[in-house]
Amino acid sequence: MQFDLSLDLLVALFVAAAAGWLVAQFRFRDRAPPPPPPPAKPERNNGLRIQEPPRRLNEDYLKGLGFLLNEEPDKALEVFLQMVDVDNETVETHFALGSIYRRRGEVERAIRVHENIMARPSLSDEHRLEAMFALAEDYFRAGLFDRAEVSFRQLAQTDTRRVQALRYLLRIYEQQRDWEHAITVHNQLTALASPEQPTAIAHYHCELAEQERAGGDLEAARQHLHHAREVQLNFPRGALIRADIALDMNEPELAALLCQRVVELHPRLLALALPLVLRAVRGAGDLEQRFKAWIRPEPSARAELAYAAIVAGLEQEPFVRDCLPDLLREDPSLGEIVRSVAGDPGQLTPQQRTDLAVSLARILRRTQRYRCVDCGFASASHFWQCPGCRAWDAFAPVALLDVTPGVQRR
Repeated sequence: MQFDLSLDLLVALFVAAAAGWLVAQFRFRDRAPPPPPPPAKPERNNGLRIQEPPRRLNEDYLKGLGFLLNEEPDKALEVFLQMVDVDNETVETHFALGSIYRRRGEVERAIRVHENIMARPSLSDEHRLEAMFALAEDYFRAGLFDRAEVSFRQLAQTDTRRVQALRYLLRIYEQQRDWEHAITVHNQLTALASPEQPTAIAHYHCELAEQERAGGDLEAARQHLHHAREVQLNFPRGALIRADIALDMNEPELAALLCQRVVELHPRLLALALPLVLRAVRGAGDLEQRFKAWIRPEPSARAELAYAAIVAGLEQEPFVRDCLPDLLREDPSLGEIVRSVAGDPGQLTPQQRTDLAVSLARILRRTQRYRCVDCGFASASHFWQCPGCRAWDAFAPVALLDVTPGVQRR
């Protein structure tokens, strides 16, 4: 495999090598016995003082750098690994080398470096912890979560690496969807430091609630939702799951009330709440009267309702046909397209409105309907946790004709 050597890598390796050599000299000087007192009359040669020759930079460093310059990374790696075996003062340099390999995506080489450091019997406790943490990071980057978990669990018992190890364990359990362990680790982390994502633990309980609901244990699901509400007030995901459970238990009034509260506090979740609302009002009868509260007279609100319904796959509902002209007026680009083809959007027949809504729904199903507001990751489905940056509560519907990353509807 060709090694794409960059100037940054050369500079980093040279600095690391020099740093390791300097550390070695200072440590050698500190451990050396005190020199004998100087003689009264130092020896001279033709009137000049004879001086010790200066220490030279370890030739193995230069040899390894030469291999790197010649794009022979495997030979360079062997040289550096052999140096770890014979030189007790170069460990910092090898930590730098392993870190460089990991950042460049060459995780196997990073693992070899850090495993070689760990195998040294004379390694200090401080360096052994550092090597264990670096190796655990390598395992995590390589997707070897079982090995990473073992190492991070050990590191979580130490004083210096506890918080960092717990953060990594949290990420591992999220990846593995091991929500029980995630809750335990999150609680441990909260006792030591502020969590990176405070709402995460409420999502863990919601994940467990959805699992219990899918298994038919509604009481256990409600208990998890109670825990979610204890740690996060007005939590929209918990309210939506509770609305699902209310519909399972034939409580449509409660389901509709919960959904209405979610939309009032979190308008961008309208597309998720609408299907539940329609199930609720139909289960309770008198659809038009109960749904009036959701169809406010403001054009912007009606436009949002029509768009959310299309995103949710409800494009053939009668209220979408009624609200579609408002959506066309609120979205200038879309309105201009319709106007050039069919004239004034306000003059479209009911059947034309329905056909247009169906066409827009087809377009949305072929594109990304949601986008993460943090990293821009786009998807046709909604996720409570972004698959790209792993942020919770970051997904929002994108505009119909939006092609600009990071722009989304309210």
